[in-house]
Amino acid sequence: MILHDTIYEWDGRSSDGEKPVAWWPGAYRIRIVDLTAGRPGMIHLKSRAVICRNRDKGTSIRNCIENFARKVSQKYDLEIDRVLWVEIGQKDPRDVQIATLKKVSPMGGKDLYSASWRPARPNEFKLLDPFLVDFTDELPPAPPQVSGH
Repeated sequence: MILHDTIYEWDGRSSDGEKPVAWWPGAYRIRIVDLTAGRPGMIHLKSRAVICRNRDKGTSIRNCIENFARKVSQKYDLEIDRVLWVEIGQKDPRDVQIATLKKVSPMGGKDLYSASWRPARPNEFKLLDPFLVDFTDELPPAPPQVSGH
């Protein structure tokens, strides 16, 4: 089930004293999905997926996934460790990469992570495929408004 489908942008500056996603601006379309919907009784190590696609407007999250994941998790109330972080290739939508975030240590009340990327596995493709069908770097058009009589 799709929980959020939006554009996530940052300007590369810090106005609140927090480190931005990156010191360069960027924009991604993100789709946050519940991987447990329709699967009662199944235990999921990753209950949510954040599917991302660069809008070709700045830096790539491949260089700053730790900060991106932290910011998105805060904004959308996600448990960073229980999220499957997915990036869809800009040129080839079948280029699906998974970020592996490993908690290194706590520091100043925030956990530090190391990150690596790998291609999606066949079982991950199967799980994500229904959510990738219309996933481009633009939001889909809003459904028409129905007026009541």
